[in-house]
Amino acid sequence: MTSAPLPPRRAAVAALRWILPGVVVLGLTAAALTPDARAFLGEGWEALTSSDPAVTRAFVEDLGWAGPLALLAGFVLQAAVPVLPALVMTAVTARAYGPVEGFLLVYLGTLLGAAAGYGLGRALGDTLVRALAGERARQTAHTFAERYGLQGVLLVRLMPVLSADVLNLVAGAAGMGFRPFMVATAAGALPVTALVVWLSGSATRMAWGLGLLSAVVGLVVLGRWWALRRSGARG
Repeated sequence: MTSAPLPPRRAAVAALRWILPGVVVLGLTAAALTPDARAFLGEGWEALTSSDPAVTRAFVEDLGWAGPLALLAGFVLQAAVPVLPALVMTAVTARAYGPVEGFLLVYLGTLLGAAAGYGLGRALGDTLVRALAGERARQTAHTFAERYGLQGVLLVRLMPVLSADVLNLVAGAAGMGFRPFMVATAAGALPVTALVVWLSGSATRMAWGLGLLSAVVGLVVLGRWWALRRSGARG
């Protein structure tokens, strides 16, 4: 007796769960087995972690236009498939391209990544979110998005200790308007991107700065909630 075929959306997600890890494994295998790829990755790691800014700059200049395109593609991949550390990519970009060009690349990459995550969520729905992020993360983000809407998107973007990647997917799956979603994303990501790029030279400073910003935003939200609760009790 043959089993019934999966619905098209569920079948696409099931295939995606195998395709994405397969692509990653193939890429890592190719890098490990190809001498030129190993040499390039080793050179890039030494340049990007060098204490001499001239070494980093020389490596970046040799990449030409391919460097920014690769970074933008990395930000899109990280946001659409949340498995890569965004803060590490931000720090590397700022170190490689400096505060001005680095800020523009990170900010543009953040917006492109948010749009890609939203598009994936809109196209494949909650099943994709569950496959990529897990049921608990999907449910938490979905409840948050339904309760707070665009204010929630802005809030998550203003609190760097929270991950906006799952929320991008959920916003698309929940049918949130694309233009308002992108406006809230752009408004929230702007100050945070500037802060991260500015503090990217020191991991300790970045941790303290992002933690303090998240704490301040959290206190403001808590104060607003308390004020609304008091006014409601009086009314």
